[in-house]
Amino acid sequence: MYPSLLSLWEIVIEDSISYDVEKLIHRLDWSRLALPMDAAGRALTRADERLRRSPDLADGIRARGHILDTCAAMWLDGDLVHIEDLVLHDAGADIRAPTHELTLAARLLRLRRIVERQDHDWVFSRAGLLALAGRAGQTRSSEDETPFTPEPADAILDDEADETSREDDLLAEIDAIAERAQKLAESAVSAAGRSTVSNIGAVRQNDLDILLRDPDHDETRLLNSWHRVVEDTRALPPVLGAAILLDAWLVLDPLERRTELGRLIASAALRKSMTPNHLPLVAVGLRQSKFRWRRSDPVQTRLSMLLTGLEVGALETMEQMNRLHFARERMMRQCQNCRRNSKLPQFVDLFVAHPFVSIPLARKKLKVTAAAVDRMLEQLGPALPRELTGRGRYRAWGVL
Repeated sequence: MYPSLLSLWEIVIEDSISYDVEKLIHRLDWSRLALPMDAAGRALTRADERLRRSPDLADGIRARGHILDTCAAMWLDGDLVHIEDLVLHDAGADIRAPTHELTLAARLLRLRRIVERQDHDWVFSRAGLLALAGRAGQTRSSEDETPFTPEPADAILDDEADETSREDDLLAEIDAIAERAQKLAESAVSAAGRSTVSNIGAVRQNDLDILLRDPDHDETRLLNSWHRVVEDTRALPPVLGAAILLDAWLVLDPLERRTELGRLIASAALRKSMTPNHLPLVAVGLRQSKFRWRRSDPVQTRLSMLLTGLEVGALETMEQMNRLHFARERMMRQCQNCRRNSKLPQFVDLFVAHPFVSIPLARKKLKVTAAAVDRMLEQLGPALPRELTGRGRYRAWGVL
C-alpha cells in the first residue's frame, strides 16, 4: 500500500538525474519570459553584427573577451584572478610565482580557445566533453566495442598448453618467494610497522577520493540525460535553448563539479546559431547581473536570470568595443604627423589586436629594432597604453 523507503529513494534519484524539457515548456509563463528573451536576442545580435562590421577591432575583442570571461568564470566559482596577472601569465611574462588559482584560470582560458576553434558537434559530443574535462580516452560507447569471434579448436588447445606451462612457472616462483620470506622473518616487526603506515596512507587516499568524487554519481546516465536535453532544445529559440542547456547542466551536473564547462557549452550553442563572429561572454554576464543561480529557485526564475545574464554579457561586449575604439582613435591621432613609411600605425594596430605588447613582440611582428620600438613608444606620448608589469625592465603595455 505504501511505497518502501528504497522505492522513495529511487524516485528521488530519478528526479535528480532527469530534466524533461517538454514538461518544462508547458510550465513556463511565456508572458514573463518573452521580454528577457527578446532583450537577450537583440543584444547578442547587435553585438555580433557590430563586431562583423569592425574588422579592425574583431581580433582584439575576441582576445580580450576570452580573458574577461575566464576571470569572471573563476569569480563565479569562488576564486579571484586579476586580469593583469592572467594576461602576463598567458604571455609567459609573470612578475611573481603563479598561484593555484592562476594556473586553473590559464587552463580554463585554453579551454575557451579550444571551444572557439573546434566544431560545434565535437564540443557537444561525449568525447569532446571528456576531452574538455581533461579525461580524453575515457569514452565508452557500444560502437567502439569489437564483437566477440570464437577461436578455432587448435588455437584453444595451444592456449591450454601455454596456460599449463605458465602455472608451473608460477609455482616455482611461489616456492622461491616462500624461501626468501623465511629469511626475512627477523625484520617482520619493522616491516609490519611500515605496512601499517602504508595502510594508513591508503585509507587516507580512499577518503580523499570519496571527498573529491561522489560514489553515487552516475556519470553515464547523467550525460545521457543532458544529451536528451540537447536534442529537445534544437527546435526552441536559440537564446532560450542556450539558457535551458546551461540550466540543465547546472541541475544535472553530468561531469562532477565542472560548472565552467556548462557556461562554455552555452557560449558554443549561441555561437552556432546566433553569434558566428564571436563567443559570447556568458560568465561575464552572469557575474555582472543582479541575480545568482540557485537550484532551489523555480525554473521560471532561473531561466529569466540566465537570459538576463546573456543580455548583460552582450552589452559588456559592446562596451569593450567602445573602449577599444576610443583607445585606438586616441593613439591614431599621434600618427597624423608621422612619415609615410612609418610603422607607427601598425604599432597601434598591434596594441588593438593584442592585450599584451612588449618590445620583443613588437620587434618580431613589425620587423624593426628595439631602438625603433622605443622611439614609437615615445611618439605615442600620453596616448600610450598603461604599463602592466610595473618594472623598469622587461616592460609590457596593453589596453585592458
